[in-house]
Amino acid sequence: MKNLQKSLMLLVVSALVASSQAALIDGQNWADSVTSYASQIQNYDGIFMDSTTEFWVLGQSDADQTGNMHAWDFDNGDLDYVAGWRGGSANQEIVVGFNTALEDVVGDDLVIRMYCGSKAQATISVSQDNLSWTQIGNITGVSMQIPGKPGFLYDAVFDFAGLFSGDAYYVKVYRETTGSGSGMFFDSFASVPEPATMVILGLGTVLLRRKK
Repeated sequence: MKNLQKSLMLLVVSALVASSQAALIDGQNWADSVTSYASQIQNYDGIFMDSTTEFWVLGQSDADQTGNMHAWDFDNGDLDYVAGWRGGSANQEIVVGFNTALEDVVGDDLVIRMYCGSKAQATISVSQDNLSWTQIGNITGVSMQIPGKPGFLYDAVFDFAGLFSGDAYYVKVYRETTGSGSGMFFDSFASVPEPATMVILGLGTVLLRRKK
C-alpha cells in the first residue's frame, strides 16, 4: 500500500511540476497572452482593453466569483474581468495566444467561457502561426436561452477533429453581427481538461488529506 501511495504521489508531483513548466493550471492549458484585438474591445462597463487589462481574458476564469455562472453579481463579489464588444462597431475580433499548444485530443479541445446577447454571432478559428487560420466553429446567441441571456456565462466547446490537426497556438474570435443584442464578452480561453489528468490530481488530493 505504501508503495502504491508513493507511486501515486510521484505521479502527482510530476504532473504538478509539468504544469508549472507548461503553463497548466488544474489540468487545463489557459491562454497566456492577448496577441491582438480591435480598438473597441472593452469590458461590460465600457472600459476599453489596453496592455494593463489584457489579464481580463487570460488565465483561469475569474468573472464569476459567486460560482453560479452569472457574471453580473457585482454586489456579491463578481469581477468585471471580461472583454468583448457591445452592439456597436463592426469588424471586432480578439486573438489570444498559448505558450503550450492546444492539441487535437479525443473529444473536445477548446473551451471558451463567455456570455452574449440573443443576436450575437461570432466565428472561432485557430492557427499554428498566427497567419493561416482554420475555422472550427461558431457561437450564436438564442433568444431567452443560454447563450443569449446577457450576463449568464456559457462554456462554448470545440473539437478540432476533422478540421484542424496541427498544434494550435492561437485562437481568434471574429464578430459576425452588429446591432442591438449582438454583444459578446469573454472570460477565459482554455483546453478541455483531460480525464486522466483530473483523476491523477484527484487521487493526489485524497492522499494528501490522508497524510494530514
